[in-house]
Amino acid sequence: MLVEDDFPLCGDEAGRNALRTVMKLLEEGREGRSAIPTRRGAFIGTGGSGLVFHRSLLPILIHILRTHADISSKIPPNIPTRPADVVLQDCLLGHDPLCPPEHPGGLIITSRLVMDHIGGMFSTNTQKAANSDKWRCGWRHAFHGMNEVDVVVVDDLW
Repeated sequence: MLVEDDFPLCGDEAGRNALRTVMKLLEEGREGRSAIPTRRGAFIGTGGSGLVFHRSLLPILIHILRTHADISSKIPPNIPTRPADVVLQDCLLGHDPLCPPEHPGGLIITSRLVMDHIGGMFSTNTQKAANSDKWRCGWRHAFHGMNEVDVVVVDDLW
């Protein structure tokens, strides 16, 4: 799981329980305890934090990130340049053409963010205003409502 240092889990034990539920669903998604899961992973936070990948995807993710970052990359011009966190999110959703085909189980998300973003007001993006209350504990997950996701309801945190 990718986690930045300013993204703690929310809600003490409730946040840990939400993560345990997500991890249990991912583990149950391995048919016959196969080394390859039927689900791509999970997303319980925002940006690049809270992205959960199965280790079988790591080599392709490394390749994809390097390909997107390479100045002399052979990526077709119709594929937009995106920040690393969006590339990873797109891979989990099955939207990045360089990622393996979509898995049948979908991406698991929590209905609300279970990772806080305590450094959100100190963004390095100069176009982004300070936002001490945005993308914090309890915010509705940005992917909620997408067909590609399975939702773990966590409303009991707030």
